[in-house]
Amino acid sequence: MRISSFDDLKKAGLEQDEPQRLLLVLLKAEPESGDGTADENDVIQGSGYLRPVMATDRELTEDLRLDVLAEEADQSGMAWDLIMVSSLSAAGGRLPTAEEAEPYLKQMAEAVEMGADLSRYAVFDRAGSPVQLQTRMTQ
Repeated sequence: MRISSFDDLKKAGLEQDEPQRLLLVLLKAEPESGDGTADENDVIQGSGYLRPVMATDRELTEDLRLDVLAEEADQSGMAWDLIMVSSLSAAGGRLPTAEEAEPYLKQMAEAVEMGADLSRYAVFDRAGSPVQLQTRMTQ
C-alpha cells in the first residue's frame, strides 16, 4: 500500500493482524544559520535542522485522528512542524504498554538529534501529508 497521508498509515496499521501502538515524535524545523532569519517553510523545503520537542505513544484505533493529536500537542505550548511516526506491534495479541514503548520513543528522538538516517520512519506535516527528509552529507 502506498502511504500518501497520515490516514493511509492509520488504515495500513489497522489492517495488521496484531494491534499496533503508534510512536510519535514531534519535530521542530530550525534554520541552519541559527539566527532566526529563515522561517520553518524555508527549513522544510531547503536546509536546516530538525529537533525533537515531544514524544508520545497512542494505541492505534479507528478513532485516532491527526487533527486531535495536533490540538493536544499545541496545548502543551511546544512549537512543532512535523510528526515522525513508527509503530510497535503486539505480541500474541497483547498491545504493548506505554512503558514498553518508551525506549523506542527515546531511540527515535536520539536518531533525530544525531542526524541519523530517518528513512525507516514515516514523517508528516501538520496537515498529514508525507514529507521526504534528506540527510545532509558532510565532508
